Amino acid sequence: MTKKKQSAKPAKIRGGWLSAWLVLMMIHGLFSAFLVLYLREQNEGVSAPWVLGILFLLAVAHIIATLAIWEWKRWGLWLYLCTVAVSIAIGLVLTASQLWVFHEVLPLAILGYLIKDKRPLFE
Repeated sequence: MTKKKQSAKPAKIRGGWLSAWLVLMMIHGLFSAFLVLYLREQNEGVSAPWVLGILFLLAVAHIIATLAIWEWKRWGLWLYLCTVAVSIAIGLVLTASQLWVFHEVLPLAILGYLIKDKRPLFE
């Protein structure tokens, strides 16, 4: 019988900055979801109610992506990237301001910087 050699996987050490950033991303996602629910109850200033539904789904997807990134899942990074892209599109339609793009791209850039050396650890 032949024994298969198992390659030693590097230790998945998240680090303080990445851990703190992921916690902040989670808090932001939870706060966004509750804020959208609150705005839905108020129903003020929104001409199309479907917009709030999409924003709520984006907030939930953001939370799921953050949990997946915490667990070193590559699909979490892709989900987060997709939620940022959709959020940018919706934000530009609703606000017509480039500030929304900056608001969405800045956290993505920070996350990218924090995981730049840890990309091989994602499964």
